[in-house]
Amino acid sequence: MNLDHHLGCACCTLPILDELVHTAEGQADWRRQLEAFASNPKHYPQLPRHENMIFHGGIIRPLASSHPDRVEALGIAAGRIVATGSLHDVRTEMASHFPYREVVLEDNQTLMPGLIDPHLHIVPSAIFQGWLQLGPFGDHDKSHPESQRLLPDYRYEYIAGKIKDAINHPKVQTTDGVRWITGFGVDPSLMKKWTNINSSMLDELAGPHSNIAIFLLNSSGHIGYANSVAMNQAKLTPEEIDKSKGVFTETGIGSILKAIPKLQLLEGLVENILPLLHEASSRGITTVLDAGVGSSLKEIEVLLLETLANLSLSPVRICAALYSNELAQMARWMNEFKPDLNSQNDSNFMIKALKLVADGSNQGLTGFQYQPYLYTQTPDKDGVNHSVPGVPDTGLYNFRLPPASCCEGNHQQNSPLNAYLQLAMSQGWPVLVHANGDQGMELVLDSYQQAIQITGADVARLRPRVEHASLMSTSTIHRMAKLGISPSFLIGHVGYWGYTFQQNVLGEARSQLLDRCKSALEAGMRISLHSDHFVSPLGPLRMAEQAIYRKMEGAPGEEKPVLNEEERISRLQALKAVTLDAAWQCHMDHLIGSLEPGKLADLVLLAEDPLNETIENLRDIPVLATWRGGTQVYAYDKH
Repeated sequence: MNLDHHLGCACCTLPILDELVHTAEGQADWRRQLEAFASNPKHYPQLPRHENMIFHGGIIRPLASSHPDRVEALGIAAGRIVATGSLHDVRTEMASHFPYREVVLEDNQTLMPGLIDPHLHIVPSAIFQGWLQLGPFGDHDKSHPESQRLLPDYRYEYIAGKIKDAINHPKVQTTDGVRWITGFGVDPSLMKKWTNINSSMLDELAGPHSNIAIFLLNSSGHIGYANSVAMNQAKLTPEEIDKSKGVFTETGIGSILKAIPKLQLLEGLVENILPLLHEASSRGITTVLDAGVGSSLKEIEVLLLETLANLSLSPVRICAALYSNELAQMARWMNEFKPDLNSQNDSNFMIKALKLVADGSNQGLTGFQYQPYLYTQTPDKDGVNHSVPGVPDTGLYNFRLPPASCCEGNHQQNSPLNAYLQLAMSQGWPVLVHANGDQGMELVLDSYQQAIQITGADVARLRPRVEHASLMSTSTIHRMAKLGISPSFLIGHVGYWGYTFQQNVLGEARSQLLDRCKSALEAGMRISLHSDHFVSPLGPLRMAEQAIYRKMEGAPGEEKPVLNEEERISRLQALKAVTLDAAWQCHMDHLIGSLEPGKLADLVLLAEDPLNETIENLRDIPVLATWRGGTQVYAYDKH
């Protein structure tokens, strides 16, 4: 078995799911399951029809490029915004849409455009929701604000305790004499003491001569951990087991996942998708872009999400970028689908782009760097070496490297990245490319530049993106702007991981290059902020807060230090990065992202105004109601 490391993320390495395409029932079986689920009102009732309304009072913020920052009233009808402006003018415009209901907002209540998360992963998030939750975020109900904060004392002992409890209180029956314990969210980089998990530690938890197979996934989705029983179930050779020490990146993760009983891996998948989407709605989100659809289920994943959306079960609108790290699969996508870039319809599901993953995760030490990660060659102050077994100390790159680049070997795809980009852009497809490391960023821009020059692609129309764009020098930023590419930032890298990047992963100097939002804006680029959920919690207001203040929440003490104060952005800029500019990156700004006549009536009602300079904790502002296309899809429950 070949365990050469190949990076994507766990959402791109669920190979057992691919078997579902080839079952006897196949795609028709999935459709029947969804339709049966949709017809059962005890799960989630179908969404109500939209209604005609006038909102006035309180604070109404259109967040439009060329409109006032505040209006007196807003009218919606038939799912669209009819008018904004004075109450008299809005009532006049709404006269032809009678009957309508008037909603009077309280003094501080604020009506804004529906929020957008332009990069998350729906199906893997739903699968991992059924696993032990071992992550560093608040161990609370998802509706609780603490679920968007770091645990104050996250340690390996916390993870071990949860695993022991699962072992002692089994919820899953054995299969062929083996009982699987699966956990998600492990993050050594955020532990109070960095602890590298390996097979020996997991064997100790399982007990001697155990029949318990343990598999854990890192919160980044780029690293997995397995005990001896799990590796034996995956039929790894003794040499592979000894070499890996139970730590795996992509191919190895896939090998372990194939060994997990299919029914256990997929248990509750459909049921877990809907709570995730309703959680998004409760955070004020009306549109999401799944940045990796088809990574494992291929065409059936498209069918799953499209059917779910069109059965009127999803409270959020779903856009998709199709995972395309294999050229043959990219060609199949392009033959089967066309990107929806300018439709005027209110569609529940839309394919927008292709997705490529160039490197790994910086917090997982697999993003592709010029210089080694800290403590991969020498131990840290606690005597711990942070290196990942079998992974170079500068991380990994997915595509064939240019001859002059270092580290060329068997870790890469056979084709260079620019071959993928040329194929996509020549056929009018927008592309989203994942890049975290500083060398990964430069290689991605090299490939974009070659593809643009060769194809003559209309960059203004395609709006190519770099996902995460974590480490950028000033020259990289200006080069990116000149190419017409825009970044979408996983801003949790600053808020949640900033301190550990500074102290344990990148060092002081490189950490200053993290998520340079202000520099990107000053260079003329439009930016967005995203969660990359499952990697960080849902919450556009939290993301805006982290971009505004850039506080390193993992630092010790009550007063949190700021990471590169020069890169802080204004409240208005941060809110546009989760509304209008996020919509622009998703080719949706003609429909959503601002409150303007003719656009879809995607609205969120907040208890307070996030533009109020006296409010620092934006993530704590209660979301009172969410409307998608004029239909109320969420209402705050005080109880």
